[in-house]
Amino acid sequence: MATGSTHTFVCPECRRSFEVDDEMRETLLESGCVVCGAPVVEGDLETSTTAE
Repeated sequence: MATGSTHTFVCPECRRSFEVDDEMRETLLESGCVVCGAPVVEGDLETSTTAE
């Protein structure tokens, strides 16, 4: 059974919330919120470990 990391993202501007994987987490940090374009910082992402 593999273990993966998911991250809950809550945008500080538009308040949209969704779960993302490690790759999307990096994209958010580099490019900002996909909904409104607001900058994203580490504090906007909460990490949880899930079994797959």
